[in-house]
Amino acid sequence: MQAIASAGLVPASAASLPPFGLLRPTSVASAAAMLQDHEGAVPLAGGTDLVAAFNEGLMPKVVVDLSRIEALRTLEHDGTALRIGAGVTHAAGCAHELVLGHTPGLAAAWRRIANPRIRFTGTLGGNLMARRRRYEGSVLMSALGATLEFAATTAGSGGALRHSPADLWRAGVPPRLLLQSLVVPTEGLLWFGYERSLRPLLTLATALRQSAAGPLHLRCAVATEYLEPVVLERALPARRIADVRAIARAEAAALMAQLPESFADPALNARYARAAGAALLARQLESLDSGASHA
Repeated sequence: MQAIASAGLVPASAASLPPFGLLRPTSVASAAAMLQDHEGAVPLAGGTDLVAAFNEGLMPKVVVDLSRIEALRTLEHDGTALRIGAGVTHAAGCAHELVLGHTPGLAAAWRRIANPRIRFTGTLGGNLMARRRRYEGSVLMSALGATLEFAATTAGSGGALRHSPADLWRAGVPPRLLLQSLVVPTEGLLWFGYERSLRPLLTLATALRQSAAGPLHLRCAVATEYLEPVVLERALPARRIADVRAIARAEAAALMAQLPESFADPALNARYARAAGAALLARQLESLDSGASHA
């Protein structure tokens, strides 16, 4: 925790911040340019994480307020994917008719993020860009194979810049880029589930899809409050949801066996994570309703 000289020997907080500039763009392009043009600029969306960062010693020179940009709060479906604006709040997103209609499993999982006060102000984009391992947006988006679209920073650069959620942890996303939207593929999606009963030890998000070749395909993101998500994938020897229940335990164990030994933190090791993850996933797969889609 950093002490601010002008405030005495006290932890940094919003009350002890030195003066900073406030910019209020009305378009994605202008906001993206402001973030690039001003050294030390930080974006302000819902603000829930930014206030926490202030308390941890962040001292911005410029704050770019995104609240006037309507384009960041849109949510659309083009027939194959959901495009969720980075400024969509948790409360608005999980209750949106397009999310409920095309990915009800995501809606159910999204509804469980944080507490009511944060859900009504915090945004999905802010949840991801905070790059905090205990935040759950990265786990959900990793399992769904989502793409992060960042606003282009220069004219003629070919539109949005695209990254995976994993790039946030690998320093693959340059600093001060503006996250514009998240693209969640819905084509072939049969089911999406989120298991967080073992938090903070383990969280599990899983998507079951019908592959183009016919067999079902599992994509699972495994994380803890201290570790970023690890994505595991496996083709199943099944073509229908009804066939999954009989092979659930064996396939869950085979999928979790892929977890590397490096998946460990102060509270668990890889051996425990594999066993617990397999048990949680098997329980989900055994309860699948063959008549339901996306549930």
